[in-house]
Amino acid sequence: MFEAADIIIYIKGKGIVLKEKSLVAYNTISSKIMAFGEAALTMAENPADNIKVISPLRRGMVADYIAAVKLFTYLLSKTWEKKPLCKVPVAVCVPKGITEVEKKALEDSLYQSGVREVFITDVKIRQLLKETPGIILPKNWQKFKVIISITNEEPKRYISEQFLEVLNYAESEGISSEEAREMFQDISSKFIPHNC
Repeated sequence: MFEAADIIIYIKGKGIVLKEKSLVAYNTISSKIMAFGEAALTMAENPADNIKVISPLRRGMVADYIAAVKLFTYLLSKTWEKKPLCKVPVAVCVPKGITEVEKKALEDSLYQSGVREVFITDVKIRQLLKETPGIILPKNWQKFKVIISITNEEPKRYISEQFLEVLNYAESEGISSEEAREMFQDISSKFIPHNC
């Protein structure tokens, strides 16, 4: 099971021009990339021999550097319609909690995709576009004409995937799914306020 991020690309003056899943489908024999985004999702839903679908971005972090570079190159080229979107400054909105090392990997993958300058923030794209007071932006913020948002727009699905990962890990460590569920209930009861 893959955990795809949702990628939104916004261009000033045009609005949101692209919305895709962070998926890459490739041939396991030739290593040739077969599809990106929604097309890769379709391939995942209709599995074929020798085709593997991966998500090079997970929760805003680069999980597969080479595939992430190819994904960004494809998405930016698709956004620009004629040729790769090169040598432009790009702002990137990522989920909260991303580390400096993870930011560096994301920044490097975008540079490899042909972007000239990268500004990474954990501010949501809606707040960034409104220039919400209190948000620290670079002095020359107006030069960022392209904004990429890496997010998860389906939180229930992501939570479900995370629980499944934990259950699989528990099973691999000899902890039954019933024991793991009891642990979840015990932990969640500590965070849910009780009315007196």
